[in-house]
Amino acid sequence: MKAPVYLQVMSPEKVLFEGNVSLVRFPGKKASFTVMKDHAPIMSLLNRGFIMYEGETGDGKIPVSSGFVQVRNNKVYACIIQKLL
Repeated sequence: MKAPVYLQVMSPEKVLFEGNVSLVRFPGKKASFTVMKDHAPIMSLLNRGFIMYEGETGDGKIPVSSGFVQVRNNKVYACIIQKLL
């Protein structure tokens, strides 16, 4: 696996994913974007779509209706709302 980034995805109810990933893709409000090791610090609103990641234990996909993400110092925190897509 490539150099890890810590990812935590949470909803109001629970933590949906927590672990190291090599990359994660987000459905940003203006455009989709990918975060990898040493990404510049950002905050972004999220649109309807999927958070997709490549992790130590395999790939994953989490549905998103809305939310936001913060990236800083190789740590990524996403707070999302999940409704039926």
